[in-house]
Amino acid sequence: MAPPSDFPVPHVILPTQPHHYTIIALHGRGSNGAEFAEELFEDKSSRGLTLSEHFPHTKWIFPSSQKRHSTVFREKMDEWFDTYSLTDPSTQQELQVEGLRDSIKHILDIISKEAEFIPACNIVLLGISQGCATAIHALLAGQHQLGGFIGIAGWLPFRKQIDNQAALSKFYKETLGLPITGTGMSQIQTSATTPALLCHCTDDDVVDVELGHQLRDTLTASDLNINVTFTEFASGGHWISAPHGFDAIVDFLRNRGFD
Repeated sequence: MAPPSDFPVPHVILPTQPHHYTIIALHGRGSNGAEFAEELFEDKSSRGLTLSEHFPHTKWIFPSSQKRHSTVFREKMDEWFDTYSLTDPSTQQELQVEGLRDSIKHILDIISKEAEFIPACNIVLLGISQGCATAIHALLAGQHQLGGFIGIAGWLPFRKQIDNQAALSKFYKETLGLPITGTGMSQIQTSATTPALLCHCTDDDVVDVELGHQLRDTLTASDLNINVTFTEFASGGHWISAPHGFDAIVDFLRNRGFD
């Protein structure tokens, strides 16, 4: 099933050394790929380096979402899917289906194309806020064991309906209409072996840290059994706590073999 073609061209930052790794990074609602890249590389780790400086062999791909109608804001805006409430993301969650389906297909297409050039184990999927909510589904619906997943200030859409592999496979096939092969169990088992780092700040006033806890608990307590490292920071708001959050990302990538 072909992905939608009306997504903007991703913003790409090429490595300064030979290309060994790729990080695909999804922005939050109201942003875009180029804006997220600029913001992400403004902050530094405890060593005084940006993420791109830490990993000169890494290509960074920053996709941009489509402009979609926002039910809450009553206008078109950059968002991966329509969201009625971040206090309770299950409210009117039928609004999320179309955008989530199209966005997942788009991200899976980017992953597949990148995997033609480097091993999938050298690709990491990263997302913040709504980008994290989209990216985690793209990870689980994919056919690759990636090098890692990094979720920042995120949550899990349709969490209550997908608390095990069978329910997740059914959700992807019947609700989202994604190309899950067979029962989808082996496909999900493969993608679920990807290790994950989740970061959330307790003073996040956009996506409550409790939603981050729920994401963690679903990924680890179900038969998905994903290897999740959950790192919580006292301050940082709806962003990455600097510098310690960036240190956590650097350490996670180093442990995945990134240099």
